[in-house]
Amino acid sequence: MAEGRRQRWPAKHEARGSFMKKGNGVAVGNDGWLYWVGRTNEVEAFYGDTALSRRILKRWARLIAKRARRLDALGIHHVHAVVPDKLAVYPDMLGRAFPGLDEPPCQRLAQCVAEVSDAPMIDLLPPLRAARSDEPVYLRTDTHWTYRGYLAAYRTLCEALHAPVAEHVFTGTQLRERFTFDLGEKLHPPVDEEYVAYDFPRGAERIDVNALVRLRESRRAVRPRGLFVGSRVVMRNAAAADPRRVVIFGDSYIYSPGARLTAMLSETFGEVHAIWSANLDWSYIEAIRPDIFIFEIAERFLRKVPTDRIDIDTFAKRRAKRALRPTLSKWIRQQLNRMG
Repeated sequence: MAEGRRQRWPAKHEARGSFMKKGNGVAVGNDGWLYWVGRTNEVEAFYGDTALSRRILKRWARLIAKRARRLDALGIHHVHAVVPDKLAVYPDMLGRAFPGLDEPPCQRLAQCVAEVSDAPMIDLLPPLRAARSDEPVYLRTDTHWTYRGYLAAYRTLCEALHAPVAEHVFTGTQLRERFTFDLGEKLHPPVDEEYVAYDFPRGAERIDVNALVRLRESRRAVRPRGLFVGSRVVMRNAAAADPRRVVIFGDSYIYSPGARLTAMLSETFGEVHAIWSANLDWSYIEAIRPDIFIFEIAERFLRKVPTDRIDIDTFAKRRAKRALRPTLSKWIRQQLNRMG
């Protein structure tokens, strides 16, 4: 991972609950802890038990119930998991009041689902809160977990799926590095963080990717930013303790070539299909017929309810094709250079 720009925290950055720049969406808590609250405070508006959040969560509950019925008909074991926001796991470091922290959306959604369906929901909040007593489970300047957070989630998923954890995943190598993460880069000046770069021996091998992954790894994209949604990879592990096939739809918490959930689950299961999408591709699921289906979503993304209408590889091809086209400003410069 490339090293980001480094910057020490000036005294003003340590102000409790202050905002670094109007409209950047970042709240600065205690001891330099950063939180994403949204550029228009949309996270705060959703996080509390408001009419808006209740309406959205009920829509999610109906969607999950509909998914569960279809997966049950296919004979596929399924679980849904919401990744709680850092706000829910580290409310004490925010340094100011915030709505909904006693019962965050991830837990209110589980209650809504229980009212309309028997669809199993995995509660990641208790294991993450428990694990934080040993070591941070979220990065201080990022919205994502540390390696400890990923390990806690991996163990919880395996327990819920009655699958053995791969012990070597918990005894990997640790290397301290510095990087400017997603919240730290929004500050002015940017702030980096020392973190533990974690890895473990891999028994799984990657056997397939779609067009979007190929383009991103080729570095040929003219528009490289945001080439993640629509990505698909398939991992196979002939030595896995659990031979079952898994399809997992999720976001950045699952999908990464690094030591994240896809890599961890691939050490437990014989085959893992990881797809970065909140929308389900039912044609893909029905063609693969996995033994297990997992859906993961970050709590802050619950504000948008998916339609489950997508052909993931067609979507990936279209995105890859667009990413090869120059931006309008770059195209104009090219034309002017040719004319001149």
